[in-house]
Amino acid sequence: MIEFIQSHIEFSNENYALLMQIAAEKIIRKKEILFRPEKPANKILFIKNGLLRGYKILDGKDHTHHFYFSDWFATDYASFLNETPGQIYIESLEDTEYYEFQKKDLIKLYSQSHQLATLGRIIAEQAYLTTVDKLANMQLLDLNEKYRNLMKKNPKLIQRVPQKYIASYLGVSEQSLSRIKKQAIS
Repeated sequence: MIEFIQSHIEFSNENYALLMQIAAEKIIRKKEILFRPEKPANKILFIKNGLLRGYKILDGKDHTHHFYFSDWFATDYASFLNETPGQIYIESLEDTEYYEFQKKDLIKLYSQSHQLATLGRIIAEQAYLTTVDKLANMQLLDLNEKYRNLMKKNPKLIQRVPQKYIASYLGVSEQSLSRIKKQAIS
């Protein structure tokens, strides 16, 4: 985690030690639910290794919202910021090791350290940019371009994630995704 933080901000060992004092290190097995709708997301996770998936269920159908990879943060961010009931499930697609930070503890740290407050802002900015990028891709790119762009950003996604979740993320049927994959190979 320190490498991730230092790639975004100059960060002292003292502040890292403060951050780690409030971190709970956890390990979960594949297919465990970490966040559920209707419950406020009062925590944020930093994934050490593993893979999580965020999704909604609308009209009985599963819609993948996001994939959360190692060296990144995961939460229902709107719920986390607004302290409102969550809107997504977040589940593990693989055995996953992560650090868990409670919001109340982070808020205290932000008031104690400018570097820690800046880290919180950077996390929020990165979450925003990821959302804007996904929205632009979904609105402006055709399905072939969406698939190529996703594979360019996450080349190992096909080996790690069931096709039905990738299709759901792209907003297409599994059959359409199969056709796109065949075209990409040819």
